[in-house]
Amino acid sequence: MPLSSWQALGTGDVLGHLRADLKKASSSVWVIGPWIDEFFAQVLVTALPASTALYVVTRPPSGANSSFGEHALSARASLEARPNTVVKLLVNLHAKVIVVDEQIGYCGSANWYRYSLEESREIVLRGPVASTSGLLDEVQVIWEQAEDAQPVQRSLTTRSAANGYTKEVIDPVAEAKLKEVPGSFVLNRKPRRR
Repeated sequence: MPLSSWQALGTGDVLGHLRADLKKASSSVWVIGPWIDEFFAQVLVTALPASTALYVVTRPPSGANSSFGEHALSARASLEARPNTVVKLLVNLHAKVIVVDEQIGYCGSANWYRYSLEESREIVLRGPVASTSGLLDEVQVIWEQAEDAQPVQRSLTTRSAANGYTKEVIDPVAEAKLKEVPGSFVLNRKPRRR
């Protein structure tokens, strides 16, 4: 991959590229993202060679809206059951980054759950890590700020969790504010042309 070959991947394009890159991973994969569901956890578990180290930083389940909690816990249980995997938690995490063998990077707006990867309008950039000054340093900073996760006590995956999260995850802070302010709503309009 030439140094200048970052490519933009749109809705529905990320998983195909990512699965191919994960299957070829030989040393390590870093996954950083606030929302990870069982669907995406299974992408990681099934595509990655067992000998490849997997490092994950995500938000605690309490950091998501209540309907996503089951999905986050199921994903964590699956990831924690995989050999060579360490999961850490960071409350204020917003970054969405994947680094494969310190060579290929994914960075963009998509979260690592089914709706975001297959339905939501997202852009993810995929390219050579060597052409992005400081990316590995920032990944390391996030890793060091994150706290060790207490292992998930349950390993039962429900049918709905296995199918992935199929709605938008709403940050609980934003959700509470929307409920608190009478008449508030999320504005969804087309931008004005100048």
